[in-house]
Amino acid sequence: MKRLVIGVTGLLSTAGIVVLAAYLLIFSASADRAARAVPADAAVYLNIYLEPSAGQRMNLYGLIGRLPGFADPATLEEKIHDVAQRLIGQTGIDYAADLRPWLGDQVALAISPGEASDGGPQMLLLAAVAEPGASAAIDRIMTRDGITFAPETYRGVSVKVGASVSYGLLDDLLLVGSSASGVRSAIDAETGAAPSLADSAEFAGALRRVPADHLGSIYLDLRSLVGAGGMDQVGGYTTIAVALVAEAAGVRLVGEVPFAGSVPEAGEAFALARESSSLAEWMPDNAQAEAILFGLQQTMTALEQQIRGTTAMQDAAEALNQLRALAAIGLGINVDRDLLPLFDREAGIVLEDGGGQSMVQLLLRPSDPGAVSESLGRMRDALRDRGSRVTMSMFGGHEVTSIVVPEIGQVAYALADGVVVAAFERDAVIAVLRAHARGETLAGTDGYRDAFDLVGARSGHEVWVDVAGSIDALGEMLQFDEETRGILLQVGAFALSAPARDNHLEINAVLTVK
Repeated sequence: MKRLVIGVTGLLSTAGIVVLAAYLLIFSASADRAARAVPADAAVYLNIYLEPSAGQRMNLYGLIGRLPGFADPATLEEKIHDVAQRLIGQTGIDYAADLRPWLGDQVALAISPGEASDGGPQMLLLAAVAEPGASAAIDRIMTRDGITFAPETYRGVSVKVGASVSYGLLDDLLLVGSSASGVRSAIDAETGAAPSLADSAEFAGALRRVPADHLGSIYLDLRSLVGAGGMDQVGGYTTIAVALVAEAAGVRLVGEVPFAGSVPEAGEAFALARESSSLAEWMPDNAQAEAILFGLQQTMTALEQQIRGTTAMQDAAEALNQLRALAAIGLGINVDRDLLPLFDREAGIVLEDGGGQSMVQLLLRPSDPGAVSESLGRMRDALRDRGSRVTMSMFGGHEVTSIVVPEIGQVAYALADGVVVAAFERDAVIAVLRAHARGETLAGTDGYRDAFDLVGARSGHEVWVDVAGSIDALGEMLQFDEETRGILLQVGAFALSAPARDNHLEINAVLTVK
């Protein structure tokens, strides 16, 4: 979308939000004004309050004070303004002149499915307006690239319509949409001509399950998100809601995801999430990020059953049939017999810093290692029979198989102590085997352990990211100046745990500051 969308939403997605939000989040708690102008069919709703409660403000103040150059309260305001000016200035927007004077107490982003005639999914940015002079500043931002807009009036609201972005200004809220129809839908919701997200009982119920005192929230309608027309749930779940909360040690995500699975396989996948993950004990200690999920095979089976039983999803069901046929005919692989069982218990993916070159590894702990050995052998032989080059070697007492598939690529794997290790290169597989043999794994690092100590649990699905290490590894790609980069390197790690509790998944995550 236009530069305004890039600039404002960049504040929500960049690590720089840790710096900028600490200044903007300054006075008292706010109500969710923006939800009243979001269409009820929104699949994604991200909301940030720019004026939280006094308790949230104090916790954020403590966190921001630990960043280099921000410890002195007397210079905090000017320092943060300077950082904000540099960060947003990279988009071509003058923060001091174009945003700061009118930006109010809330910024939100909504995504709705949209109609094919409107270009598919509709993105809507909503920003609270604090000053009446916002119109001129917004017009300057939107037209700075020479793009022209045609004015129209819709339900009494002035709307500017452009080819790739449109916007309208209510008395206290700016609406920026990826299409004119998206802005009109927002005005329909605002004026009561159509239901708004705030009118949704599901939305209200989901937000009641998160802490009321928070900095912001994320709401997902999974059925709408995956385009599951007619499906009453997705893999046993309907909605997700999490809240962003400032604490003394870091910023925490807290939420619950109700489970209402009616398909037995979905229940099996849910039950597996009560286990403690073990694959971090195989991941190399220089890992930059990892994710572990339980019961992927059962979840995919439950989803497929729902898809096949839903009239509106028959195109998706046919696509699944075609994929199975392509795998069988082109590669000789029986997906249901040999591939999916590899994912029936614990599956993890890890991004490792391989000395300046990142490596991606897939780790699987299936429930029946003996059967998996036979499955891997059948898939290997089928690929070799169809012209793939297969080579085998030994490392640490384990056989490492490398397969080059013509016109597709290569893959390597090993089966060690019941764990399947797979990657695009043999060296990446060996890196995992070596780390496990030497005990030099992610599970033993301080950064990993400390982050999950703050989370308070380490069971079920999990995600971990070395934020500072990733920023450092990306280096010049991020194009931050040295001062900003130094500040961002004080962000520690992100850790998330999502275990199954009674009839819901419990979501707990932290973003730490060093």
